[in-house]
Amino acid sequence: MQDPENKIRETARVGYEPHFSWQYLKPQYWGIWLGIVLLIILAFIPYRWRDKLAGKIGLIAGQKAKKQRHRARLNLALCFPDWTEQQREKVIDEMFITLGQVMLGIGEIAVRSKKHLQQRSEFLGIEHIQQAKANGHNIILLVPHSWSIDASGIILHTHGMPMTSMFNPHRNLLIDWLWTRTRVRFGGKMHTRQNGIKPFLSMVKNGNMGYYLPDEDFGAEASEFVDFFATYKATLPGLNKMAKLAKAVVIPMFPRYNAEAGKYQMEILAPMTLTDDPVQSARAMNEIIEYFVGQTPEQYAWILQLFRTRKNGEDIYSN
Repeated sequence: MQDPENKIRETARVGYEPHFSWQYLKPQYWGIWLGIVLLIILAFIPYRWRDKLAGKIGLIAGQKAKKQRHRARLNLALCFPDWTEQQREKVIDEMFITLGQVMLGIGEIAVRSKKHLQQRSEFLGIEHIQQAKANGHNIILLVPHSWSIDASGIILHTHGMPMTSMFNPHRNLLIDWLWTRTRVRFGGKMHTRQNGIKPFLSMVKNGNMGYYLPDEDFGAEASEFVDFFATYKATLPGLNKMAKLAKAVVIPMFPRYNAEAGKYQMEILAPMTLTDDPVQSARAMNEIIEYFVGQTPEQYAWILQLFRTRKNGEDIYSN
């Protein structure tokens, strides 16, 4: 007889509705439950105290996370070859500080009220979304991988803007269930990438804003090699087709966590101009990322394997 947990895991790989399982009460999950309790406690601690603690933890963790730090160094060296080593190391340290602050703030995003989350957020350029809606357009938000992507999506829900997005299920089933419930606590719908893009586009056509992350590397066959900062990147070229199929405009947005202001800040730009040229579409996405990330590079997830696919087949992350 198949183990129930393995059955759940297999289902998670092809798309599913997350649900509670009594399996999550097994001893193997007790450490996670303890972590959840600590995050909920931190949710009610003044954020400035929490951010100071989180910054110190993030800095220490960043020194110990050898593989992640190595990837960040490689990515920054490719994108900013004119920077000194000290400049790159400073950005990496600041990135881990930001990561720590966002991670220790997860409990706040998961359990605090709409009013509280709205007070902890601010928008620059929200009129672009409002105008597009007033004109009857469907909307796909183009959101690069900042550390605050999940928090900002949940906060947008509190403002009456339900969204749909795609995600890869977490390997740990309990974390996956808990975080998926958090993402949809104020509405919206999550789709696993294993289900393809059709469910996502269908919901955008029905009026939900699409929350699209443009900077993952899906390999040479699915991508175009286009410029990205001082290097090039395998970039998905289908943004223009997605917009047409969903009858949507594409609006760029970049979420940041500003610890000094104590705010999740969302910068929103005017709708993109896209042509039928897939290369232009891919390059336009990268230009948006360059604009956002160039202002606050520490907010970006430099630990991702952004350049896993190279023209010569080299694996730059192998060592």
